[in-house]
Amino acid sequence: MIGALARTAGGPAFRAITAPPLARAGARFATRAARLWGRALGGQERRVGQLHVITGLPQWAFGRGGTTVGATFLTRASDSPAVLEHEDVHRQQWERYGLWFIPMYYAAGIDAKRNRFEIEAGLEQGGYLPKRGPDAQRDA
Repeated sequence: MIGALARTAGGPAFRAITAPPLARAGARFATRAARLWGRALGGQERRVGQLHVITGLPQWAFGRGGTTVGATFLTRASDSPAVLEHEDVHRQQWERYGLWFIPMYYAAGIDAKRNRFEIEAGLEQGGYLPKRGPDAQRDA
């Protein structure tokens, strides 16, 4: 099912289920749920641009170094400017696809270096590749 959806990502059915009003509603729902989850676990919340950042969470409460759900980034302490730039791209992906972002992300694969959503968000900013260039020294 998910594979078929991925193969027809440009088709009319896919465009209908990811239409902006539906996608935004799904992203808002996901954002509210993630904020509730983060606060229930005692996280500290702050706003960075359009992203709600909740830090201080137990490691089991999110995946990898942190997880963006809707417009909420859940993490223990991984909140450098580069990481938040990466996570803001995921926020935009949630706005574009709504709740369909969940199966689409997993269908793209768990290997971040091959996952199209992680590549779009920036593998270096997300900490999946070593930083190169002048920003590498500044962010280190």
